[in-house]
Amino acid sequence: MLGCNIYLSEGRNKALISSIQGKFTASASVALVHCFQDTHYNRTGFTLVGTAAEPLASAAVQLSKAALSLLDLRQHTATHPRLGVVDHIVCNPLGTQAELSSAAEAAQKIGQSLGQGEHAVPVLLYGAAHAAGQTLASIRRASGYFKGSGTGLYGGASFIKLPESLVPDYGPASLDPRHGFAAVGAVPWVVNYNVLLRTQDMQACRSIAKAVSTRGGGLPAVEAMGLQHEEGIEVACNLLDISTTAPEAVLEAIKAHAKRHGISVGAAYTTNHTPEALCKLAAEQMAVAAA
Repeated sequence: MLGCNIYLSEGRNKALISSIQGKFTASASVALVHCFQDTHYNRTGFTLVGTAAEPLASAAVQLSKAALSLLDLRQHTATHPRLGVVDHIVCNPLGTQAELSSAAEAAQKIGQSLGQGEHAVPVLLYGAAHAAGQTLASIRRASGYFKGSGTGLYGGASFIKLPESLVPDYGPASLDPRHGFAAVGAVPWVVNYNVLLRTQDMQACRSIAKAVSTRGGGLPAVEAMGLQHEEGIEVACNLLDISTTAPEAVLEAIKAHAKRHGISVGAAYTTNHTPEALCKLAAEQMAVAAA
């Protein structure tokens, strides 16, 4: 099985999200197994699971093209950064029989299709889908993804750029302010793990996020950033390999650093199911579709 997570820059308009989701049709080869709609971050994640690269890519493009036809980045505001309407698509091998090369094939097919036709956008590949293996983090840093306004609000298309150092793998060479651009990649399964800090001290929270991240000299296989949340500030983490660093270890490290700053720690949560649960849900849906 192969998984594909599609992150869209809209999480508040339920009618729009429902309309986009309605473009998907379940089949014996691909299933839509999860939808995480985050109203505060104004962001929605769809998770598809497919038996092969071709049907998975086709379904991902269907959802993505629907989003591009309905959403306008110039009207988007949130405390979560983004690159475009279709902000990020990542393909992953699920289960012991799946290969990263198949996930890369799916990502390349998605990228090629998003770069063509109506509502075409610049597409930057990463991970196993990219010839040189560039990372998602490097694309985001170069594009201004992490640079919000003084209040931490990422509004409209004004903070996103496509620098000369980032040449699209597919699609136009320039940005349409309505759509931005998309990062599409293939990597092993990534766990999105968020931990709430009950404070409004963004500087302290960014310091904590940096301290637990690999880039900041903290835990291996961890990426982290501080994001304004309705109950405080969240340390939003990408756990690149939970066999190396588990969520529990990240939570303990955040608690230790937060204690030094005199900050209390709130809820911690993942935004998706486990790969095993996703495969089970997909198999059930595919069986119904095939009947």
